[in-house]
Amino acid sequence: MKSISGTEANPVVTLEWSEQIGKRVRTGPWTDQAISTTRKILDAIAIGQWELAAQLVDYWMEEAKIVYVIYDVWTEGFRTWLTDQGVSEVDLSAEIGRLSNLLAFPDGTPYETRSHWEELGAGAGRLGNMLRALKLTNEEAVTALDDLREGWRQLHDRGADMMAGLLTFVSHRFGEPAIETCYRFVLEPYLQERYKPFDTREQPYEDTIYRNLYLSFEAMRAHLCGPDRTGDLELSEHDDRWVISFDPCGSGGRSLRGDTIENTGSRAEPPYGFGVTSDRYDWAWNEEGICYYCAHCCFALERWPAEQWGHPLRVIDSPRYPEETAGESPQKCSWTIYKTIEAIPAEAYLRIGMVKPA
Repeated sequence: MKSISGTEANPVVTLEWSEQIGKRVRTGPWTDQAISTTRKILDAIAIGQWELAAQLVDYWMEEAKIVYVIYDVWTEGFRTWLTDQGVSEVDLSAEIGRLSNLLAFPDGTPYETRSHWEELGAGAGRLGNMLRALKLTNEEAVTALDDLREGWRQLHDRGADMMAGLLTFVSHRFGEPAIETCYRFVLEPYLQERYKPFDTREQPYEDTIYRNLYLSFEAMRAHLCGPDRTGDLELSEHDDRWVISFDPCGSGGRSLRGDTIENTGSRAEPPYGFGVTSDRYDWAWNEEGICYYCAHCCFALERWPAEQWGHPLRVIDSPRYPEETAGESPQKCSWTIYKTIEAIPAEAYLRIGMVKPA
């Protein structure tokens, strides 16, 4: 008989409220945080922890919500910035319509977000309710979870592509250097809300490390990283740093490599033609071949924090197109979080056009 009063086995993971971050979080060591919430749900189903599985489905949606809301905020920011630069509503609507058709879902319907997000939420609610009520077999539960994950994958991937497409439109209209100006306008509200707590003028660097690591794991699980697109990450710890790797990152990495699930090519190539840097810029690690979408990590996690309070938040190694994104062993993207400010190397500052403070 399935348990209705808890289980004797230790839970595969637990959820608790974090006073430090101000939201619900997954507990466990950093090595465990690298395991996707998708996989944790599967583990809970496998050993009959049905109530925990239901709660994890809800938390899985909480992770997805982060990316969904960010893309929603950015899309409105792009529209406002482009309008302020004199792009007519006719031209802007035509470009968004073109991208929506180009990024159509597998069933042929043009890309749009609201109805698909509502459907995803309804599916998650049904799955959680059926798990909680013990109305599913293991096989049915696994199938329903995979359907949920696939629905989010389709919506998520097109959201990332839409951001890349709008940035390419910016570059075509105003030139590649305008991407920095656009980023400063579009990302500012998001940066202030998400990254202002890392300001070392407000609290010591060491006190920000837990938040820094946790938000990194949480967001990248939501991007469905990894070859199976479940959200699994790789982690290595060193004396002075943690390194989180993605093979590939579910947003920019998948975009540059091509979509192996839908069998579509690199978004830097036709019919997409989404831009990569053709010159060197502080907001793109002063490297050519950085996709415009991936450059937001440089601006948001390195350049902007270093401007604001003196140091990069995370140090990122983003593969360059095409030499590091093609072939049998394309390079992984990695995020490095240093354990002290002093450990951040001088090179991390130089490549974003700055000098490490004395």
